[in-house]
Amino acid sequence: MKKRLALVGAHPDDCDILGSGLAMKYRELDWAVLFVSMANGDAGHHEMSRPALAARRKRETEAVAARLGIEYVVMPTSDCEVVPSLEQRWALLRLLRRFAPDLVITHHAADYHPDHRYTSQLVGDVSYLLKVPHCCPDVPALRKDTMHAFFHAWRDTVRPDAFCVALDIDALWSRKLQVLAQHESQFFEWLPWVGGGDMSSVPPAADTKARVDFLDAQRSPAFVRTADLYRDRLCELYGPERGCRVGKAEAFVSAPFPTSLSDGNWRDLFPFLTGADA
Repeated sequence: MKKRLALVGAHPDDCDILGSGLAMKYRELDWAVLFVSMANGDAGHHEMSRPALAARRKRETEAVAARLGIEYVVMPTSDCEVVPSLEQRWALLRLLRRFAPDLVITHHAADYHPDHRYTSQLVGDVSYLLKVPHCCPDVPALRKDTMHAFFHAWRDTVRPDAFCVALDIDALWSRKLQVLAQHESQFFEWLPWVGGGDMSSVPPAADTKARVDFLDAQRSPAFVRTADLYRDRLCELYGPERGCRVGKAEAFVSAPFPTSLSDGNWRDLFPFLTGADA
């Protein structure tokens, strides 16, 4: 049976960074994927005005959606204004009901950024309400359970008691870089600037290969570290020989919501880890 995956991030590149490898695996099975950004990304630049940046970042998500074959929804909320309000709760509830996901993955509840933390809370707030008919009765309540998980972000520590799934993304890495490169305003402008780096080291837009190489150098360490942190789990899922060779990984950790990713349900949601890939 086809499954449906929803990744809910705070900003228009969060899902791409933390879960685009998983999205690719779902699309290889012709399963549906939704990326959600709870904010419009209008504060993530040192030069552009907020309205112009929001429009530009929306175009960047559209390029990603076309490349991955997914749906990408950007909410109208401004950056740094994601809060667990009723308005934002009901907007997310309606969106997820319409999409009817089998698995929802969002930020860790203890993430560093307030937009990330409140996005995580909003996902938790609607996790049970997805099945409650009298909440937002204009959109039918779901008649199935939706499983929930957190992205592993490289700032997190590994919780030894949390169930997790780790995904080998070595073969997907070049495609993932191409996805991230669509967010030009972020990876080649804002993030180098806010990180205090030398802006002269950023390759010009015309040099596509140099830009991808630049992005590779910037982003590889985080996913190498994820693979190292979850090495034991990779060996369990792929076998010791392959698991020890994995260079880069994405990881997803059970979330403390009513229905969570667990040892009892993960195989249906990650069949590519229990079949030919395992």
